Formats: sequence, C-alpha cells, structure tokens
Amino acid sequence: MDNIKTVRIRFLDTHKFSEVDNVPLNVKKGEFITLETEKGQELVLVLGNSIPSEESSNYKFLRKATTEDVITFDKNEEEAEKALEICKELASELGLKMNLLKAYIPLDKNKIIFYYTSDGRVDFRELVKQLAKRLKRRIEMRQVGVRDGVQIGGAIGICGNECCCSLFMDKFQTVNVEMLEEQNLPPTPTKFTGVCGRLMCCLAFEKENYSIRKDLPEIGSIVEINGKKYTVKNYDFIKEKIYFENETGIEESYSFDELDKLGIGKKSACGGCNGCSIKNEMLEEVNG
Repeated sequence: MDNIKTVRIRFLDTHKFSEVDNVPLNVKKGEFITLETEKGQELVLVLGNSIPSEESSNYKFLRKATTEDVITFDKNEEEAEKALEICKELASELGLKMNLLKAYIPLDKNKIIFYYTSDGRVDFRELVKQLAKRLKRRIEMRQVGVRDGVQIGGAIGICGNECCCSLFMDKFQTVNVEMLEEQNLPPTPTKFTGVCGRLMCCLAFEKENYSIRKDLPEIGSIVEINGKKYTVKNYDFIKEKIYFENETGIEESYSFDELDKLGIGKKSACGGCNGCSIKNEMLEEVNG
C-alpha cells in the first residue's frame, strides 16, 4: 500500500523506542500519534520514518493525535504524579524496599501503571489492594532494571551529556570488565560506572574498533622490522597506530595498515612454529 509507511516512535512513559507500521504518509517527524498497545491507548512521539522490519510490532495506529488527546494526556500526567506520591507513602508504611520511578495512566484510563526498581522480588499484594481502594482504578506494578530506570527518569552522565540510554538507545548491550582491558583503560570499574550503578553503556560503542587487538603483537614482545629488533610499547586505537622502541631507546610508530606490509602480526605462544597444525596432526593420530 503506497499511502502508508513505517515510523520510528518514542513512548512517553518509558522513553523506549520502537517502530509502528501502517501509519499515513502525512504524519511527520515531531508530531504525536495515538496507538493501541498492550497498555491501552497511548500518545507517542514520532521521531521520523523507518524501514519496515520482519519483527513487526503489535501496536495499532489509531489516529493522529487530536487536541483532546493531548489535553487528556496532560491531565493524566497530573493525576499520575499524585498517584505516585500516594504509592510512595503506602510503600513506606508497608516497609517495602522498592524505588518507585513513575506512575502512568494511558489515554483510555483503564489502569494505572507504576514502574519501580528493586534488588529483589517485592510482595506488593497489600500495596496493590490499598492503591485500588484509594485510586478506584486497576493497578499494575512493573519492575524494571536499573538501566531502564535511568532511561525513564533521565540523567546527566559524567561526560556532561544526557545519558545515552535516555537520549537514543533502544537496546542495552552487554558491558563487562574485559572491555576495560581491551580499550587500554585502567582496570578500575568504579571509574567507569554510570548513574545506574552499572558499567557505562558507551564502553560497548567502540568494541568493534578494538577487535583488531587480537591480531596485534603483544605489548612487551620483540618483533623484527627491516632486520632490526623492536619492542612493542603501546597501542593507540583512536589513531590506529602501534608504538615500538628500538634497541637504542628511540620510539617509532606505524599505522595498523602498515603492519601487514611489514609482516608483523600477533606472535603465538609457541613462537610461531606452526604448533597449532602440529597439535591437530597429533590429535588425528590419537583418534586413529
């Protein structure tokens, strides 16, 4: 169908990103549209056009947001803020260890959703019972991860910019301590911990840039260049250079691209004596 398209959207409660199909062509970036989702009718922000994917969403386009939709959304937000304060008071009285982040009411007002983080499971049955009695609505409690929590609330990172998760990220990549070593960073996780208390997401952004490390000679190893011996001193993955020191202490640098021409690569533990092929031949003999 030529009169519809796929657009990228952002939800106004969780700040998550997604795509919606079957949207009229006259819908533009920066406009609001109304969808039918598993939460009910929702007002979402259009970020621009997108490419249809095989994993189509279950969101149904209803209409371009009307003035009434926007007014209803604003009123629901005011009501949700009051509901959040009530929920916090009740949770405190009940001694529940949970960090309540946000309350959200869809346009059709079919329920109130409370987002929270917690270190473990929370028995909130009594809380839900009391909330339903006071707010006269169906209550839904949704536990989210700490990184999702920062995405919902927004925050400023140590770089001085808005946290990547609340700015543009739609999926959280795995970040581990090994990435610090790969990127020649100090092995002190506390220095690279984000607002959420986890290692910063941006550590994963340049992971591919450091994939060449497995092909580089190890720091401290001895290599031969034009008949002279050099010691590998350091790598610079930003400038894509490797630094050597000759026998007289003079430092020289070469780009990663020049290493192939020089015939320099990662030295095997056995000194490059075809140990791997010999090992395979031995295994074949053992296995008959």
